[in-house]
Amino acid sequence: MSQADGILDLIAEQPDSAFEDFFDPSEFATRAWLEDEQYWHLHRRGVILDVLRRAGVDGTQALMELGCGAGTVATFLNESGLAVDYCDVHREALTFARARAKERLPPGGREPRYVRADITRALPPGDYDGVLLLDVLEHLPDDGAVLRAAHALLERRAATTGVRPFVLFTVPAFQFLWSPWDDRERHKRRYTLEAARALAARTGFSVERSTYFFFPLFFAAGGVKAARTLRNLVAPPRGPAAFENMAETANHRALNVAMLRVLGPERAWLARGDLPLGTSVLVLARLA
Repeated sequence: MSQADGILDLIAEQPDSAFEDFFDPSEFATRAWLEDEQYWHLHRRGVILDVLRRAGVDGTQALMELGCGAGTVATFLNESGLAVDYCDVHREALTFARARAKERLPPGGREPRYVRADITRALPPGDYDGVLLLDVLEHLPDDGAVLRAAHALLERRAATTGVRPFVLFTVPAFQFLWSPWDDRERHKRRYTLEAARALAARTGFSVERSTYFFFPLFFAAGGVKAARTLRNLVAPPRGPAAFENMAETANHRALNVAMLRVLGPERAWLARGDLPLGTSVLVLARLA
């Protein structure tokens, strides 16, 4: 364990390169700016904030985002009045996240914690009312083990406060939508809503809210999947596409404006109820 540059490092003996099976650390800088601007990331973090607020989460509750990457979502939530700490297995990600947070969060406010930990071995200690796992579980060899560890962490908090802490996780939906993007992202699996709910239940949680989201993208993704399958039958791909050339990283102002208009009604719908389809799954669950 070490403490340097404002980062509590619980796995200081392990270099970032030891964890490349989870994620490619060379992409953090590129991803950070993509996450600032691209419609997919803008919409997702808006949905997450909406769900948290409707669940009664506010700045008095201590949260931690596990697998925060460049920290874009955690910083957005902090800017929106919540209290979120940062945790990732890559020191480079936390260094980047901390620098950006210091630029964006108002001075004199709460100072978040930045913790480097391998959540497949042990979660960082702390008194948390909620844990966020935002498109993280699909990267892990044992998603259930991490949720059980989250349950144990939150159970200790519940014993001292009498409240019911929660976990909120998002994951990609439907195995049949598997694409080269999943391969590049080093995903292990995709989920149905039923599988995600069952995962929460068997790790000790009671599901409070579960839904698909990115409803309009479901149909687009299905069409792209069919077209790609036909194309590969005619001319098999010679190799993986470059990160910046993939459809999932398209980032043009006109595209972002248009897609946010398409996706905008979804947030209003989710304020009233759940969606039957989408390319992502969201689950909010509390201790059973």
